[in-house]
Amino acid sequence: MGGSFIGFWRYLGNCTVTKTKLWGILDGLKLILDRRFEKISIQMDSLEAVNTIQKGSSRNSNSALVRRIHHIQKMAKQWKFHHIPWEENIIAYNLVNMVHNRNLGLRLFEDPPLE
Repeated sequence: MGGSFIGFWRYLGNCTVTKTKLWGILDGLKLILDRRFEKISIQMDSLEAVNTIQKGSSRNSNSALVRRIHHIQKMAKQWKFHHIPWEENIIAYNLVNMVHNRNLGLRLFEDPPLE
């Protein structure tokens, strides 16, 4: 079973943790579809963000962002979310350490930061 890793970060300023997770999902889906991947697996540590997407509540303050995510998801043949505890996600942990206090907009890389 082969796979690819695409990592990125985006400067969002001050916002909620859930909103940062939703932006991450939206940006990730766009990057993945641009590369024409058909099977998408997203790992994240936020059950709240996953539930927000799955419920798709219009009363949610992030509803426009969730609608954009749903629209992009429809373009993929197969997708799923995996919850992975923060402590076990070494790539995400290293990403946070790389970008802490950087105001850089959206940045993309294709090799995971393992250290």
